[in-house]
Amino acid sequence: MPKFMLVLRADVTADYSKFTPEDFQQILGEYEAWGARMMAEGRLDLGRKLTDQGGKVIRPKAGGSPDVTDGPYVESKEVVGGVYVLKADDYEHAVRLCDGHPNLRFGSIEVRELDFMGGPEE
Repeated sequence: MPKFMLVLRADVTADYSKFTPEDFQQILGEYEAWGARMMAEGRLDLGRKLTDQGGKVIRPKAGGSPDVTDGPYVESKEVVGGVYVLKADDYEHAVRLCDGHPNLRFGSIEVRELDFMGGPEE
């Protein structure tokens, strides 16, 4: 069965100051419930939130080892906040599985099929 990566992006320009701690707890519960539903259906291979602690960006450098810099920096309207890997029949099925995902209230979900590059499907 094909696997699809869901890339969760959030709109960093939105005003989140109106949310109470209780609101955030409810939202977290919605993410957990969606993931639990996918797990119960045998579809969830991986689900992870990315940390808020930055990261590293590696860029090629002519004639030498690559440059490694801090980043990524939030210089755009959207930031990647997490990923899932799901099993689905096809793209349309993967998109339907995203119905009701709480991230759609705050941003977008990119759906991409994984290519096992000639190796066995995991």
